[in-house]
Amino acid sequence: YRLTGQERRGLGLWGAMTQFVGRHAEIEILRSRMAAVAHGRGQLVDVGGEPGVGKSRLLWEVTHPLHVDGWLVLEVGAVPYGKMTPYLPVIDLLKIYCGIAERDDQRTTREKVIGKLHALDPKLEVAKPAFLTLLEVAVDDAEWQGLDPAERRQRTLDAVTGLLLRESQAQPLALVFEDLQWIDAQTQALLDSLVESLPGARLMLLVSHRTEYAHDWGSHTSCTHLRIEPLPRESAEALLDVLLGNDPGLDTLKRLLIERTDGNPLFVEESVRALVETGALTGDRGKYLLARDLP
Repeated sequence: YRLTGQERRGLGLWGAMTQFVGRHAEIEILRSRMAAVAHGRGQLVDVGGEPGVGKSRLLWEVTHPLHVDGWLVLEVGAVPYGKMTPYLPVIDLLKIYCGIAERDDQRTTREKVIGKLHALDPKLEVAKPAFLTLLEVAVDDAEWQGLDPAERRQRTLDAVTGLLLRESQAQPLALVFEDLQWIDAQTQALLDSLVESLPGARLMLLVSHRTEYAHDWGSHTSCTHLRIEPLPRESAEALLDVLLGNDPGLDTLKRLLIERTDGNPLFVEESVRALVETGALTGDRGKYLLARDLP
């Protein structure tokens, strides 16, 4: 097969985003925390839950409007194969922030990094070796080359933390880190540093993870934990109305789907898609009819 495109995680498998249902309490909590950030009280919202319950979609719903409200939103995620690769999500974050493309060579990357640092605050250029090293650009700096690994790690941590905090002074900043169950130790250290720096910063740290991930942030007053459960029956029914439609002949199928998926929105969507692909449902999205009796 030839890959022709990539879908964003958490947005469904229909070529367009499924209507968002439920999660009203969670949305209100997130919005209240963002209001606090806008007034200089940094916040961490920690979103946990099983696969498919809608963690990514929830974060998208609250961060999408921020793009037009004067915020800078930076979104990255950990991947299963990246746990042993130091700073992998941080490197992705820097590439997004500096506008670095995959095709950019070392010279172009260097120019973009230096230009971005200078535009934000010329004082940040002292940390240039740390950023360039993360991006695998050659560094001609004798002092930097003479540092031992522990000193380099600390300088790198200070550089990235300082950059993000300085950016939050220029505009409210929302950082989205997804799938922390696969995070590497160095990126975890960066998150810990940012959490300690939240008081007084216009920084919203939004993280998501599966239930097996554990952290030590619970004692911080700026930390809010949200456990996302499967959709309650009423919300699951509303989602199925959107996906299937309101034909009375679908009522038995809807009850069966809610029972079998336990209200997990991803499982609901996948099940409906499977029924369409196998010919059990006919018609268009939101206007389906049952093509044959249910076994």
